[in-house]
Amino acid sequence: MNSIYFDNNATTCLDPVVADKMHQLHLMGIYNPASQHRLGRQALSFLEEAKQQILEAVGAPCSSMDSAQIILNSGGTESNNLAVFGLHQQQPGYVFVGGTDHPSVIEAGRHIAGSQDRFRVLPTDSLGICDFDVLQSWLAEIHDKGEVVSCVSVMLGNNETGVLQDLKCISQLCAKYDVPVHSDIVQALGKSPINMQDLGLSALTLTGHKIHGPVGIGALILASDVKIDPMIIGGGQQLGLRAGTEPVVPAVGLASAVSEIIGALDKGHYEELRLLRDRFESRLRESCGAVVIAADAPRLPHTSNLSFPGIDRQALQMALDLNGLACSTGSACSSGSGRPSGSLVAMGLPIETVEGSLRFSFSRFTTADEIDRGLLLIEKAIEKFRTAA
Repeated sequence: MNSIYFDNNATTCLDPVVADKMHQLHLMGIYNPASQHRLGRQALSFLEEAKQQILEAVGAPCSSMDSAQIILNSGGTESNNLAVFGLHQQQPGYVFVGGTDHPSVIEAGRHIAGSQDRFRVLPTDSLGICDFDVLQSWLAEIHDKGEVVSCVSVMLGNNETGVLQDLKCISQLCAKYDVPVHSDIVQALGKSPINMQDLGLSALTLTGHKIHGPVGIGALILASDVKIDPMIIGGGQQLGLRAGTEPVVPAVGLASAVSEIIGALDKGHYEELRLLRDRFESRLRESCGAVVIAADAPRLPHTSNLSFPGIDRQALQMALDLNGLACSTGSACSSGSGRPSGSLVAMGLPIETVEGSLRFSFSRFTTADEIDRGLLLIEKAIEKFRTAA
């Protein structure tokens, strides 16, 4: 079966350029970067070069005493947990998170804040855009009470709908009250221009396997004046912020993946993908009556969340899978649970829309031929469901 993979927001294939670079390092033999001998110093050199490359790519300060700190870890979930837990432990107080944020942010905030009142979820409109007026009122309220907001965490590009938040505006609101802002940029990296300093972020999360890099490696980047408490201790690595031997080859793979995907953005590859995505949506609107979730919002170019009202999303996903097309019923963290999408529920969409939704997510390796073949499979599946109804 000639499979069609439209689930790139769950994970992406490894870029051959990245795979080759990692393969060459493995053949060379890379040792512990904490060792003081020559081979250890060589490993450390590769590691520091990779870190510098990542910082430069996301517009983080990296060339002076104000250089940002990069903490390598296992991926997006650990980075998000480390940011929310770490910022709260440094300055216990309220935690505000975006209503459509990833569970690794929402559940971390809920877990540590102690009470529902000290953990608040920003409401969104029907497009999934966070309510800035509510954020402003909450910040003013807590400030007037003489209390503290530990952090505000809002995802840049949503993993289920692709909706982009105005992080610069959020950061400007928070700066008035000295509140650090963290953002999960996992899905947006390389698909939308990102500059940590311009966005005013105190911390950001990225990971490798969403950008054609290796699975199991991610990073939390902190502005130089931001302090956090560690979650993993006992080795002293990474200035004591995350114990454990630093993974040199995966780190180089991550840096390579970041460079490759930002290069693809600069070359216009994702604008071409946006056109393919728009054609995909337009065709299914016309042929199947599909509803494009958040069609009028600013969105990432590779994500399409479509609802087919009256058709059960799980049955449709399984039918497509049997015919060789991989897509998802929502976030990869919860798509197997049968629960409706947390993001779509937070947007206040009609239950029929939520129950009929599937996420199709593409990559820079997705071809026009795959889009066309995928469209035919989806249309045939929809026709069968409606004929049988």
